Amino acid sequence: MNAKRAVIAAIYTQVDAPDWAATNLDALADVLRDLSWLPIGPVTINLPDLAELTDDQREAVRSVLAQAVRETAATGRPVKWRATR
Repeated sequence: MNAKRAVIAAIYTQVDAPDWAATNLDALADVLRDLSWLPIGPVTINLPDLAELTDDQREAVRSVLAQAVRETAATGRPVKWRATR
């Protein structure tokens, strides 16, 4: 598994993503926008280590997470994320 897919898989583990979730950025955005399988309440994602990603990949992952924060802010499952390093 390449580094970007491993990061996405680590995020999926945290949100108990459904089996249909592909390990690409478009699917990550879809998963984080929905989260209907989780109980109501904030969803905090601990950002996995991004050291193995290229600068562009790191920025893309952070961009998807920032988009999820904006798009879910007024929902029952607002996404928040924090860097662990």
